[in-house]
Amino acid sequence: MTRTTERILIVDDEPNIVEVIRLYVEHVGYEPVVLYSGKDVIEAVEREQPDLAVLDVMLPDTDGFELCRRIRALPEPLNDTPIMMLTAKGESIDKLRGFNLGVDDYIVKPFDPNELVARMKAILRRVRAAKPKEQEEKGPERKLLEFPDLSIDIDQYRVFVDGVRVDLTPKEMELLYFMASNPGRVYTRDELLEQVWKFDFAGGTRTVDAHVKNIRKKLGSHEGWSVQTLWGIGYSFEVKA
Repeated sequence: MTRTTERILIVDDEPNIVEVIRLYVEHVGYEPVVLYSGKDVIEAVEREQPDLAVLDVMLPDTDGFELCRRIRALPEPLNDTPIMMLTAKGESIDKLRGFNLGVDDYIVKPFDPNELVARMKAILRRVRAAKPKEQEEKGPERKLLEFPDLSIDIDQYRVFVDGVRVDLTPKEMELLYFMASNPGRVYTRDELLEQVWKFDFAGGTRTVDAHVKNIRKKLGSHEGWSVQTLWGIGYSFEVKA
């Protein structure tokens, strides 16, 4: 049976914070799943298949970064579970570490519960929009980009290089697809934040740099195409004639 209520996994060792998040999540119609430590998180992801995981960085038995790494190592489609990191740390290095691991958003304690819920909604909207509409009479037009030795299928969130699948996080996939949709066009970091992360993301332009770095590392170097940096401006996806 198809689940109609979106499920939110909440992992934090502070009961008062968990209770606040739980109340706000229930108020907007989501189903909360609560844990107070990290030991059962992977089992909960496999069992509950949450639509979004909210992970505290500092937990008594592990940390949110390690949990994020383990979730991203799960089989499909669990490895694509959107992740929001919740932490008392606000340093840029912590945020970049999270984004490098595939975190979708990052919010610092103390936080406004209304902002937290708004960010949850934004992530879930993006996930819903990315799913193909299976009930259309003729089916949706497949969003597939193909270049020499490179295939980008945004409908199925799959990338193949030289016929071998490359695992990108959802946000890396969306960023690559957006740039590759207009080869040769230069996008500023602010434009990429606005178009890929939307107006409600406050991660800063260094987030774009971190995601581009990850994309380059995972795709490797190729003669026919590349993600180019225009210093002081931004990035472009270039295809050689």
